[in-house]
Amino acid sequence: MDWKKAFTKNRVEIVKDLANPNDVADCLFSDRAFTEEMRDGVQQEPEKEKKNRMILDTLQSRGQRSVKSLYNAFQETGNDHLADLILPYAQIIEQKENLNDPKEWPPEKSEQKAMEEHGVFKIKDLKSPLLHDYNKEDVYRICGEKRGKVFILNNTFSNNAKWERQGSDVDVQNLTDLFQELHFEVVTKTDTPAKEMFEFLIKERNKIENWKDIQCIVLIIMSHGSSGYIYGNDGNPIKLTDLIDVFDSEHCLGLDDKPRLVFVQACRGETDQNKIAELCVKVENQKIQPKTCDERDSETFHEEKPIQIKHPSADFFIVYATPEGTSAFRHIESGSWFLNAVVWTFKYHAKREELQHLLIRVNRLVAKGKGSAEYPQKLTVSEVKSNLRKKFYFFPGVYGDSPQIFKE
Repeated sequence: MDWKKAFTKNRVEIVKDLANPNDVADCLFSDRAFTEEMRDGVQQEPEKEKKNRMILDTLQSRGQRSVKSLYNAFQETGNDHLADLILPYAQIIEQKENLNDPKEWPPEKSEQKAMEEHGVFKIKDLKSPLLHDYNKEDVYRICGEKRGKVFILNNTFSNNAKWERQGSDVDVQNLTDLFQELHFEVVTKTDTPAKEMFEFLIKERNKIENWKDIQCIVLIIMSHGSSGYIYGNDGNPIKLTDLIDVFDSEHCLGLDDKPRLVFVQACRGETDQNKIAELCVKVENQKIQPKTCDERDSETFHEEKPIQIKHPSADFFIVYATPEGTSAFRHIESGSWFLNAVVWTFKYHAKREELQHLLIRVNRLVAKGKGSAEYPQKLTVSEVKSNLRKKFYFFPGVYGDSPQIFKE
């Protein structure tokens, strides 16, 4: 089915019945189907039917994704009968669309650029048959305009030609754009000595005052590494567990029962462990002190029910760029194979797939990796260690309770 027929076949009815083209143009701009100039052109046209024709004529030059964008815009602006007209076309494109599968990996420049220009696909229709049934007991509560914090530790080693990690700045920018669109606040620290990496996370953790507003913490570590260790920008190693444990339930009561996602872009090759142990920065983990509850005068004393804390490692999801004992790969123009695959996959599929399934897609991309002449093609995949106790969905664009098809 030709996607342009969604516009041509239904043109007369859309031109006649669309009463709020300015609102539709706004939605198309928000969904990046329209540029600002396109939106303004529609809104500055005084005649309603000419506005409607401009919308359809412009969308025909914007590719097949524009059909889905117009369907979503009709849904958001109350034009349900017009949305029904193009729904069959939108569903076919939904089924055919597989934007996470470029021809090769790392992707060609044109494909990479197209991905970077796309926004995160967000849930528009809460009654969509594409949605699953999200039972509240089985799914982490992820909602609100801000859902938590993302901490990015990026060591570029720019002062060391031998160790320099070119392309990591591309990862930082793409990850920042991704997680901001997924409703997270992003904090980045660049080129940090080993001990200061730990101190930075402690400081940022302790700055959080209202833990009720934090539904999830994401930690992204980008550096050189070896088995179980991450290198600071000063060349000294630090145990990866020391960095991760900053956010476990023993040291951070505010995160008890909440998901913590960790992404590690670093090699995990075997090295002289005795030598590393001698050089390793020793840190003493610091517990966050829970604030005492406010008290009211003249209240009868009641013994408080103790807080039930899960295992300190519960609710962690740790993803490594490569399996134990192997190297991770990075492209100087498109970023690391692994993190670029995370951005690519989450952007297009986080709207409807659970985290574990997203990582299967990530693996499919990374496994296609083809290196340069210096680093010839070598099969690698990411590795997941999950202690999650529920399903994790990002629910991009959903504010409030998780969408439920079947009400209890």
